[in-house]
Order: sequence, then structure tokens, then C-alpha cells
Amino acid sequence: MRLAPLILLTLATLATAGAVGFQGDEKHLGNFTAERIIPKLCWKSYLSGLVGASPVYSEGKVYVTNWYGWGEWQPGLYEINASTGEAKLINSSIYGASTPFIYGDKLIVGGMVSAGGWSFYGYLYIVNLTSKEAKALPLDVMPSYYGIASSPIVHNGYIYVLTHSNGALWKVSLDGELIDKFTTGGEITPYTSPAASRGVIIFAGNESGQHKLYAVSEELKEFWNVSVDAKITNTPTIVERDGLLVIFATEKSLYICNSTEPNEKPECRKVDFNGTISSAAFAGDKIYIGSKEGKLYCFNLNGEKLWEFQANGKIDSSPAVAGGVVYFATNTRDGTIYAVDAENGYELWHYRLLPPENSYYNIMSSPFVADDKLFIGADSGYVYCFDSSGVMEFNVTLTPVKMIAEANGNVYEVIGTSALAALLKASKYVSEDAEIWFNVTLDDSWYNPTTGGLLVKSIMGIEPTPDWSYWWSIWNSTAPLQVSADVYKVSDGETIYYCYGKSTNDIHGPEDSIVVLKINAEVRLVGIANFVAQNGNRAGNVTAYVNVTSGEDGWFVIVVSGLSGGGDYIAGIATAYLKAGEELRVPVLLHVPQRNSAGSYKLFAAVYEFEKYPSEFEVVSEPRSVEVS
Repeated sequence: MRLAPLILLTLATLATAGAVGFQGDEKHLGNFTAERIIPKLCWKSYLSGLVGASPVYSEGKVYVTNWYGWGEWQPGLYEINASTGEAKLINSSIYGASTPFIYGDKLIVGGMVSAGGWSFYGYLYIVNLTSKEAKALPLDVMPSYYGIASSPIVHNGYIYVLTHSNGALWKVSLDGELIDKFTTGGEITPYTSPAASRGVIIFAGNESGQHKLYAVSEELKEFWNVSVDAKITNTPTIVERDGLLVIFATEKSLYICNSTEPNEKPECRKVDFNGTISSAAFAGDKIYIGSKEGKLYCFNLNGEKLWEFQANGKIDSSPAVAGGVVYFATNTRDGTIYAVDAENGYELWHYRLLPPENSYYNIMSSPFVADDKLFIGADSGYVYCFDSSGVMEFNVTLTPVKMIAEANGNVYEVIGTSALAALLKASKYVSEDAEIWFNVTLDDSWYNPTTGGLLVKSIMGIEPTPDWSYWWSIWNSTAPLQVSADVYKVSDGETIYYCYGKSTNDIHGPEDSIVVLKINAEVRLVGIANFVAQNGNRAGNVTAYVNVTSGEDGWFVIVVSGLSGGGDYIAGIATAYLKAGEELRVPVLLHVPQRNSAGSYKLFAAVYEFEKYPSEFEVVSEPRSVEVS
């Protein structure tokens, strides 16, 4: 069952499952066929070190290398069961940042062999996936940190790979016999890789300090070269048209070059652009590429910007497009995987890694989409797998504090203990090691100020389809809600399900659905809408204001207290009578003893039912800092 229409393509997407590599195949289109992926973590498999290469899927297995990283590590070439995430180390001698290319029963990948300290020779490995035997070819004998980080390709039965110290393209047989090489002479970006189509191999080179894009025949005879304005940072993407369209980036520009014949020098147009190792994906006559300033761009073939999306940091990850969605990640300490709408750049969801102190979970790896799943590596040492279906479970705390919702450009207040509030809370969810955010769109076509009526239109970009697939809400998995989600009040301990699937005449349940959001709700009697505190003086006071809302009439005790860095304590208390649904701003005065030290104090506000004070509070705020002078 399809979640959303796929973008119609004017060209073939991926090669067969037996020939796959970086961004899909030897053309590096980054264009995949799949249902819409959701931030449902199917599994994560710990390999240790850094997983900067991209995982590649073939016949139920995922293949990837890792290299040295934080803490303990066990570098090597790994085979992971795509369904379970179970990882097996194939070869501990093969490691680095090169993305494997799989061709039949052979896996080809770049790697590194220690030359002493943090210097490495560059090796090409050819692994038999049946016997696991590997053949190693030393190609780059100029020690560097990267070895061979270029991702090899196979075109018409031969292997092509780049070495960065001398800008050389190597041709190797599938049996590991060195056939020939084409050397440009100068150093190139370690991560740039060759691309190929119709007997033409295209790659980055450097001739005496002049950076160029080269095209050669399968016999490594030069067809043409194009001088560019700076070092080529990424891997060329080839689009097959009447001729060949080549898209690549430098440190200064995005190039779109059109060659009508293999041996004819192309005409190129360029656009100002801060290029990274992010290589362009191409789908639906649109170009998608990441930049140094942390923006994902969408261009047409004339180089005109159609939209841009600002992410949380530099984008080295190469986008993958599938089912009308662009997936990519950011190379920041809290590496984040994004899904945005391919048509307009609207964010659908993100999954942000939360590293512990003194750790860095950057993501250089590019997503690979296959079997309706997304695979990607990170500097956390894990390979992550996200699914297109299944149950996502959330535990949320609801209070009477009203929330704001938007529908069709109109703004509404939503009851904080409603089923809709539970969904909005789940859409900004923080777990132990990740932050999950997803988009929720509402429809107010049936809204009535008295009876409510905000309807859930889409979640994570998944919308109703003509075959009557849509979202519906049920409680405790027994019956659909008889009122809209913004009106239904959730009870403490109740579970609300948001289900997506095809309409039937039977009662809907999670088991009938493609995607299920299972939201377990803890409902509190009272909530804190806002908490502020003003600076104070020793032998004086700190004044705090706590905005409190209750679900029932009654008396409540509000306590504000906290400590300085040196352990000095200040506190204040107030009582208030609240009516159900009322928000009251309660002042609390905190005396600061003369003996206390000056400096910063971290304060918390807690609210108690009068009868339960001081043994059990209902709710506690986020901390606020004040200065005592």
C-alpha cells in the first residue's frame, strides 16, 4: 500500500541489486524507489569508531566500513543483516571512509594500511562475498590520513577508483589485475569519486594547480577536460539525456555541464555555491545538494534556485531522494538526519543525535534507501536503520496548560490534556539519545468555536490518498474517537493511537495500519505555563512569577527554590486558589540571607495540591537562572 505518490522520473533510477554503490550506482544519481521513510528506528547496530562511509544494501545485507574514532574501536568491513541489524565483522584489515561498490558476488572498497603514526597508504580491496577472501592492491603510496577514501565504481565490467595524492584514475579488473591509470598529477579532494555512463568515465583532477573535470574513455584516453574555479569538492553526478549532463561542485560554485557527444567538450553554466563533499542527487529534473553554510538547495537545470532549507550545520552528506522526499544529514556535533519535501523544501521530520559530554556524533555518511528502509552511519559508531512502517511509541506528560496549534494559517488554543495536545507533545519528543521532531498539519474546515473540530490532515508529510488511506485516532486501541482530537480529553494512564492506513468497514485498529503512533499519556492536574525570576541582592529578595493552570477548582501551593554553585539555598512559597481552566500569574518572594554568597542561582518552581504539600508535587518547571549581587 503506497503512502504517497512517487515523483515521476524521466530517467532510470538505480541499476540492478547486483551493482550498487555510493548514491546508488556508477552515475551517483541518489535517486531511489521507496515508500516514505518515517523516523521509526528499526534498529541501530554498533560497530565502534566512526562510520563516515555510506552503508550499501544488497540482497538483504548492508555493507559498510568504519575507521578510528572516539573511545574503543574495532575498525573493519562489516556485513549487517538488513532486517535485524545483527552485524558481523568480515575483515578487520579493511577500514576507512570509502563506500563499497557491490557487483555480483564481489565487493570493492578503498581502504588504508598504516605507514606509521597517523599516516596511511591507500589500498583497493576486492572481496569475494561468498568466500570472504580479499585481494589488496596498494595504489596510493604517498602516506596520508585518508588512504583511499574515494568510492570505487564498476562500469562495463571494470573497476575505476581515484587516488587523491596524485589525482590519478585507476582501472582494475574484477580479478584484481591492474590494467592502467590516468594521472593528472596534483592532489585532489580525498572523498571525490569517479562517475561513469555510456562508456565515459568522469572525474576530478589537478594539473599543475589547475583543478579540472576530466572525461576519458574506458581505455583511459582523454575526451576532454574543463578548467574550474577551485578544487572540486564532491563526486560528479551524471544524468543521461541526449548526451550527458554532469553536475558537480567546487569550493566556490555549482557546475552544470552538458555534453552532447562523449568526445565533445561540454558547455557549462555555474552558480555561486559553497561546495562540500555533498554530491548532487537528481530527480524530477531537479538538483538537490548540501552546502557548507548548512543549507540544502534545490536547483533546476538552468541553475535557478527553487528553494533552500536551513539545517543545523554543515552538510557533507549526499542527499537521497525517494517517494517525493529528500533525506540527508548534517556534519555537526549533534548530527541530524532530515527529511524534507522534494517539491518545496518543507521539513517533514528530523532525528537529532544527542551525544554525551565530550563526544561528537557528526554525520558525514550519506543515506542509502532500499527495501523501504533508510540506512546511514554516524560518528557515534552506529549504523542506523529507519523504516517506512510500524509502531512509534511515545510517553508524554499532559497538563491543563493550553497549547497553540495552526491550521490553514489560523491560530487556535488547544486544551493541554486533549488527544491533539498528546500528538503535538509527541511531535517534539526527546529520548535518552535522540530528539525526534515531526510535522503535523491540521485542517480547520469543520472547526466550530464551541464544539471544536480541528482534524489531523498529515503527519510527517503522510497525507490522505485517493484510495482512502488516511489518519484516524483511537483510544486504548478499542474504538475510534467520537469527537475531534482537539476536544477529546485524555485520562491519566490512557493511550492514544494515531493510525494511518486504508479505510475499511471494520473497526480500525493498530494491527490494520501501516504507521501507528502509540502515545502513552500521564495527565497532571496542574501545569506551569511560564516561570520567570528577577535578579536580587543579599539581605534582600528575588522575585519570581509562576503562571499556573489547573484542571479543577482548588487550592494549590507554589514553591520556588534553588541553589548557587557553592551550595547556598534560597526559597519562597505562595498559595493560590485556581478555577478549572484558569491561568493565574502567582508572585513568589524568595528571601536571600546576608550570609549567602553572590553569584548565579538555579531556580525551580514546583506546584502542589494543598492537601499533598510538602510530600508530593504535581509538576516542576524547567530551571531558571538569576544573579544575586
